[in-house]
Amino acid sequence: MIYSTIGFLILVVALVHYFSKLKQNQTPKNPILLKSAMLVGSALSIWSLVTLHYQLDLNTILVLLFTINTLSTSAIFAYFLATKATPIGDIKVKVGDTFIPFKTNEFDSESLIGKRTLLKFYRGSWCPYCSAELAMFEALKPKLNEYGVQIIALSNDSTEEQKLHLERDNISHTLISDPELAIIKQYGVEHHKGLGATAADTISICGIAMPLPWKMRFKAMAIPTSILIDKNGKIVWIDQSDDYRLRASEEAIMGAVVSHFNKTDAPE
Repeated sequence: MIYSTIGFLILVVALVHYFSKLKQNQTPKNPILLKSAMLVGSALSIWSLVTLHYQLDLNTILVLLFTINTLSTSAIFAYFLATKATPIGDIKVKVGDTFIPFKTNEFDSESLIGKRTLLKFYRGSWCPYCSAELAMFEALKPKLNEYGVQIIALSNDSTEEQKLHLERDNISHTLISDPELAIIKQYGVEHHKGLGATAADTISICGIAMPLPWKMRFKAMAIPTSILIDKNGKIVWIDQSDDYRLRASEEAIMGAVVSHFNKTDAPE
């Protein structure tokens, strides 16, 4: 049982490290520690299964539990890492353009005129990377407020899911529901077939909402995209990544804000 236990513990330690980085919006681009733990943990688990004397006793049951957990978790994360790419390149706006107007039952983009806005397209409240990024935005609000920058975030979550998201993560952004992806398509930031879930299909791990793997399905969603807009409606900065796990850092966001705006003429 010693090999299966060691393999399981190695993987748990690596996952805790990965999730702690994710929670800080510092997801490793190449998670070597996690990959190594998955490889070593899986090898030890397989060795345990090969050398196990199969009997109906506690030792056999524990070995099977540890090895099944290690192998299944490693397989799931290996798949997630292998499918991390997002199909960027179809975005329909660029720096210097005026933002494309949009309207929903609850929000009219005309209200953005005269204000500075960080417009965020995100995958959904079920996505741990999006949740960590929006939490970082919340922590950044005092600095953004000095420059008069408001945060508007948009996904194809339902209005009810977004209300629960605000409460769950204690964030105060304006969240816009685009269930038919009309605005997402309008901006050319649609991921036509991404692996996703719903807010109801998550569990909390290290304080982060994680989708249950067996509940995930391929569906259309937004490509994580940040668009900084000045008070005249002009786009001054865009951030996208071809890896949905990776987001702009606090330094990159504030660098863009400071480069294009100043405090003295910040909108009220």
